[in-house]
Amino acid sequence: MRLKFVGGFIAALVCTGVLMSDAMAQRRDRDGDRRGGDQWVQLGCQKVSFRGRDRDSIRVGRRDGRFKAIRLAARGNDVEILDLKVVYGNGNPDDLDVRRVIRSGDRTQALDLKGRDRTIQRIDMVYRQRPDFSGRATICAEGLVA
Repeated sequence: MRLKFVGGFIAALVCTGVLMSDAMAQRRDRDGDRRGGDQWVQLGCQKVSFRGRDRDSIRVGRRDGRFKAIRLAARGNDVEILDLKVVYGNGNPDDLDVRRVIRSGDRTQALDLKGRDRTIQRIDMVYRQRPDFSGRATICAEGLVA
């Protein structure tokens, strides 16, 4: 009887440890590594509708600071990004290679910006719907502060 109790207690401790480490990793991923100075800020969100292949922009503007990378997150549904263009404050464009499906609740890896330390005017996206869905989703952009 005592052996079952001790075994159950140890299993509970191991399970708690696994869950805690997973939760801490998710928090670190969400908040960025503040000790290393990395800070991600939300640049804006755009509700996207699905009518086959479509395009939208996220307006950012110079007031939001200077960034060395961006990443995109999807909410409400999966979105396949076909083309992504960052237009800087001086009007110069930067085509970023994404071409992937962003699952709802997930985000891309950090996408480095040319020349680093740049102001962003807008982010232009070309995307396509999932074949089995005709609703809406939201794409949000975050910037890594320079």
